[in-house]
Amino acid sequence: MSASACFHCALPVDRDDEFQVEIDGSLKPVCCPGCKAVAELIRDTGMSSYYAMREAPQPGVGRPAEDSTEWQVFDRDDMADAFAETIDEEAEATIYVGGMYCAACSWLIESTLTSLPGTASADVNPVTHRVRIRWNRDDIGLGKILATLAGLGYEPQPLAPESAARPEIAEQRTALKRLLVASLGMMQAMMFAVGLYAGDYQGMDPDMQHFLRLVSFFVTTPVVFYSARPFFAAAWRGVAARRPGMDLPVSLAVGAAYIASVYATFTRGEAVWFDSVTMFVFFLTLGRFLEMRARHRSIDRSRALATVLPNTATRIEGGTNVVVPLSQLVAGDRVSVKAGDAIPADGYLVTRAASVDEALLTGEARPQTKSPGDILIAGSINLDSMIEMQVDKTGPDTTLGTINRLSERARYARPAFVQLADRIASYIVVAILLIAIAVAAFWFFTSPDRAFVITLSVLVVTCPCALALATPAAFAAAGSRLADLRLLLTNGNAIEALSRATHVVFDKTGTLTRGMPVVVATSIVDPSFDEANCLHIAAALELASSHPVASAFSQRESNIVASDQHIAIGEGVAATIDGRRWRLGRCSFAAPGALPETSNSGAAQVFLGVDGQLVAIFDLEDEIRTDAFEVLQQRRGLGLNIALASGDNEAAVARVATALAIDDYRSRCSPEDKLELIHSMQEDGDTVIMVGDGINDAPVLAGADASVALADGALLAQTSADLIMLGHSLRPLVTAFRTSRQTMRIVRQNLVWAVVYNATALPLAAMGMVPPWAAAIGMSASSLIVVLNALRLSRFE
Repeated sequence: MSASACFHCALPVDRDDEFQVEIDGSLKPVCCPGCKAVAELIRDTGMSSYYAMREAPQPGVGRPAEDSTEWQVFDRDDMADAFAETIDEEAEATIYVGGMYCAACSWLIESTLTSLPGTASADVNPVTHRVRIRWNRDDIGLGKILATLAGLGYEPQPLAPESAARPEIAEQRTALKRLLVASLGMMQAMMFAVGLYAGDYQGMDPDMQHFLRLVSFFVTTPVVFYSARPFFAAAWRGVAARRPGMDLPVSLAVGAAYIASVYATFTRGEAVWFDSVTMFVFFLTLGRFLEMRARHRSIDRSRALATVLPNTATRIEGGTNVVVPLSQLVAGDRVSVKAGDAIPADGYLVTRAASVDEALLTGEARPQTKSPGDILIAGSINLDSMIEMQVDKTGPDTTLGTINRLSERARYARPAFVQLADRIASYIVVAILLIAIAVAAFWFFTSPDRAFVITLSVLVVTCPCALALATPAAFAAAGSRLADLRLLLTNGNAIEALSRATHVVFDKTGTLTRGMPVVVATSIVDPSFDEANCLHIAAALELASSHPVASAFSQRESNIVASDQHIAIGEGVAATIDGRRWRLGRCSFAAPGALPETSNSGAAQVFLGVDGQLVAIFDLEDEIRTDAFEVLQQRRGLGLNIALASGDNEAAVARVATALAIDDYRSRCSPEDKLELIHSMQEDGDTVIMVGDGINDAPVLAGADASVALADGALLAQTSADLIMLGHSLRPLVTAFRTSRQTMRIVRQNLVWAVVYNATALPLAAMGMVPPWAAAIGMSASSLIVVLNALRLSRFE
């Protein structure tokens, strides 16, 4: 039973405990010596006001770690070099602080750290829970800083310099600042414009009119020179490269309207267009910002994967555990991983069986059981007690690094459809400029006083922003959505190809099947042995083998001890059990001279023999994926023709084809045969998608219009597919086809809207029926409609 809550961390305080601390003249109950020490530290350093400033803590938040010696390792020079940037003995590092929950925490952390000897500064960002700290390495170490934070009850985690710096965050912040300036400027300019427009109808004192124009000038100037700066810079780059883009008419319109308005303001001319300028810049900036956020979602996904890796690893050196930065791990190192910690690198399990959580990487919610020798993927979580592993790949060579590298490649690749839209937009820009010149010339000779206003409206209303954003915004949103479904898009052109697919050709092994043989039947030849006994003996024999067939028996627990094991390449495995020589493998190896009946089902057969006599025959089949039939049925519902091409024997392929209701199947196909099949379909005018394992079928994948691979982590780097499926389910593949079709549907909608809008607005503007402010609203609304329509893909199911 508890009588009260801890004054420091809010956990219950047992009645039998007598821990108390005096704060501001009164005794406060605390739950443990750690909380008592932290509270006394806060009191003795004159920071008792922290308790008055803070919000109500969550129970347990703020309770100090029980062991602070773990931070001492960060005082080493190699650890400081890994997490801090040092210039002239002054180091600077970024620390993530878990458990920070209110402004009082920020104040406490800053006050405590800056009071440490040798600390130059400590800046806390309560939004990101990060501390940027500078200190003199001769006076204090990083470990002391981390131990101080841990002693306050927080959970510090030093971030490597590349983890702390995120270019996309800087881009987003700058864009947000420009959008904020544009929005404030637009609101103020519109407010003054209301007065100016009212004065045009009801009359206004000239001095008051001049004052409102001057105020509008001061409000609009930051919008033009700060918020609109990216438009001017991009326009100049396009002109310098002789490839004008959509920013050129935007810049001409903004610049011309601003200059004309400034001239009219100081010469007391007839009209100003400050409201149109600010509105135009605001809506354009808003559209660009939304499009940028769609692009950044895929980066956020990669960053989320990267953050699951620990910053340090515990390397075993001569029987001693040594904490080292992750960057110092190399292939061959032996590493220990505590329960609940992330696997630091790709490698192999060395000690006993364990369970790991690979949900973030594969989407598989169930824990995966790993046996000694099994592959461990960096970023997966160890769910059992401490394990040991041998490092195989580190850093960018890991599965996680490969995923990020492929994602990065996809982000920078511009699909052919997008490139075509860019080229069309470039021609349209030139056409718009020519039309604007023609309109200006016509009105100059017809009605000179209206020539500038009408030309300005033409430039604004016909800006091809919607056309230029129609395709990239949709492709960016589609790529982010596919990434959420653990579909790694490595080639942007795949979306367009998937959308018009007519045929899907599947490989069998590892695609429609799991690629893991299972025992489906056991035939006992020697009646002195039963089925269970034979399976246990086979499991004991296969412990020394890494052949794929061994996985069919390794899942069974066996207490039988085999010795003097020998692996005969291409034949089988032999070992001694209870003084008798057992063999498992081909019939000629296990029991020479025996003539067993062959299987008619297409199942592979493995033979068990002892002292040259046949004991049992195991029929092995590759298990069909549980969701394969349902996925193929859904695929047929999309109007796709399904074919199966496999290098396996006729009986095995027929068994899978029958089970999955595939009428068009081919067996004993070499990669050349599969490629010829795809080419023959393409010659008939079909768009062919190949789904395979991504490794053995590399030429076939390259020959298809688009390719999809189900790639397990260890083989991910070898895949050559356009779309990689992470995980063990085929269901996301159906979503990929639906998403691609929806993407192209939205692209067509956007393009049609952009063309119809420009075709309608241009004649009206050229006839002088659209004032500049209406042109700004129309063009901006058109761009926003295109971007918002594309963003619907982010929620597409």
